[in-house]
Amino acid sequence: MEKYRGRFAPSPTGPLHFGSLVAAVGSYLEAKSRGGAWLLRMEDLDTPRAQPGAADAILRTLEACGMAWDGDIVYQSRRSVAYRAALAHLEAQGLVYACGCSRREIADSGLGPDGALIYPGTCRNGLAPGKQARAIRVCVDHERIDFEDLVQGNLNQDLAAEVGDFVLRRADGLYAYQLAVVVDDAEQKITDVVRGADLLDSTPRQIYLQRRLGLPAPRYLHLPAASNRADRRRAPRR
Repeated sequence: MEKYRGRFAPSPTGPLHFGSLVAAVGSYLEAKSRGGAWLLRMEDLDTPRAQPGAADAILRTLEACGMAWDGDIVYQSRRSVAYRAALAHLEAQGLVYACGCSRREIADSGLGPDGALIYPGTCRNGLAPGKQARAIRVCVDHERIDFEDLVQGNLNQDLAAEVGDFVLRRADGLYAYQLAVVVDDAEQKITDVVRGADLLDSTPRQIYLQRRLGLPAPRYLHLPAASNRADRRRAPRR
């Protein structure tokens, strides 16, 4: 039988808050109850948002809660070569293009299910005269992405209608979360992803990239958001 391999992947933008701790506990217990490995990945790819000392503080919190990880910690900030190779693979298929649009220029676009702007495809057929390349986007089509979440049930999304061509490399040169997480999950041979429901709408994008890169898709389990008595959500994350 396939050996279970789960992971917890926090972003070191501050201390491990309650919602992230819920995700950590959920992913840890799921892995250990199945006799599997629980890996740790530090998603410090967004260097402008990373706070000095936050990664170490997260590790100390996990240790204090008795959650020991298996193997070495993976740091996304050290993996740009792998992300560059994945982007080149998509480029060789003619699936990516340069985009010169600023956020202000697409501000009147519709909103997707996660509240992000739906990109209208402005630069898909080439940059307009006078525009310079900023981000790199991947082309999507009207293929409906269906997947079965182990808690949320059967879900689907039309990427073209609900998201649009999404960013793989940002205007500041940093690789986007959607690309990095797909590459890392495959390299770490992750079989099961347990994380917060706030990342549920990202899953179809990741499945789309897995298919285009020829990578296996793990099983997904998205935990409900934690909330306090005032019903203010403290969503678990990665």
